[in-house]
Amino acid sequence: MPLPESRCVLLSRGSLRALVYVLCLATFGASAHASDNLTLAEKARLFQIDLVERFLQDGQLRVRRRLPTTERPYVTYNMSDTAYMTGLYCATSTWRYLATGDPAAAAQARSAAAALSHLVAVTGVPGLLARASVASDAPWFDDGIWRQTPNGRHRWRGEVSSDQVDALVFGLFVYGHNLANNDERASIGRTVGAIVDAILANGRRIIGYDGQPTRWGHYELDYVTNREPMNALLLLQMVRVAQALTGDPRYEREYRQLVDIGYARIGETARSDDPPLDTNHSDDVLIALALYPLLELEQDATTRAHYLEAARRWFRGGRYPGIDVEANPFATFLHQHWTGNNDRAEYGLNTLRRLPLDMKWNPDTIATYADRFGFTFTADPLLPSRSNDPLPIAQRGRTWSFLVHNPYQVGGNRLESAPFETNGLDFLLSYWFGRSHGMVDAND
Repeated sequence: MPLPESRCVLLSRGSLRALVYVLCLATFGASAHASDNLTLAEKARLFQIDLVERFLQDGQLRVRRRLPTTERPYVTYNMSDTAYMTGLYCATSTWRYLATGDPAAAAQARSAAAALSHLVAVTGVPGLLARASVASDAPWFDDGIWRQTPNGRHRWRGEVSSDQVDALVFGLFVYGHNLANNDERASIGRTVGAIVDAILANGRRIIGYDGQPTRWGHYELDYVTNREPMNALLLLQMVRVAQALTGDPRYEREYRQLVDIGYARIGETARSDDPPLDTNHSDDVLIALALYPLLELEQDATTRAHYLEAARRWFRGGRYPGIDVEANPFATFLHQHWTGNNDRAEYGLNTLRRLPLDMKWNPDTIATYADRFGFTFTADPLLPSRSNDPLPIAQRGRTWSFLVHNPYQVGGNRLESAPFETNGLDFLLSYWFGRSHGMVDAND
């Protein structure tokens, strides 16, 4: 059936906004049917097995898996966001352990944390993070700038961005705060500290292997004031986490200095108040990854108020809607964790229930898994939409992450086989955060 028409992108305040929210979220209601007969726990197990068997290499989580071709008759990966994905996977595995006590989850979190430290060490430059690394003798094909280590054992991808650092710090914080032993905590503290030391020593910039600032590695006061206020939160996050993991008072002094010169206040406007089609949903994830450690650690009421305002604006929006109308499970569960408000929880759960497997995999992969694990799957037809509302998850196209993809746009064609496949980390991150924080029932 066609999606109900409304104009949620044009309204934002008071009772009108409340009415618009109801109209928007009608698209996520019971009329949308599930495309498989898996419970949430079964779907999580399926995505976990696929991720480990096909996307995990030496603790690093790859983004896209390219299928063999005549030119390259072997599997290769796009590795531009490996550090980012591995950071999220480190946190996800930690939360899975907290929810289940499964020693395999703890081992995978530990392996991911070690891989993140490796991605800093492999560059040979103190505090410089690599986007990815791979053994030199492994089958390999990728774009980007790659360099060989002096010992010839690895090649690594450069031109790192603030995205990669944000996710690495997030993942190591979750692991270090909840699962690491004292030795591991000291080790990952040194990793985060090295990154922070390098950025601060270089004028609050990421300086690449070539001695030049990377394109997306700026945290200077002028930059966060006039160009990208989100990066104020990202710098605060990494400095605060360095202090928490190491106990070094110089990070506390640096953090308080950043707060004093306005970084926390600037961070209130981290999410741009733009029309939904123009909103960068990748930034929405980065804001969440920065706010989570900051709100877990910050005790000062004034500073904490800045972070809560950033979270409110991120979730509720301003002139234009925030994430609350998008049925984003990770955002919904985070907001509930921070505020106790669960008025959007069911919509986030429905996104997890109805996430279509062909958003990630080709038909032959789904058929193989259906036979292996004994479930059924029916591809939902993609229906034309006459609405300006966010699309329900079953009507969105192919994407490597529904958390990053703009839900007001369809995306890639799910109904055709693609030359690459992706994994379900977006589902797993949302699900295991919800499970470990009591928002998702184990029997759902």
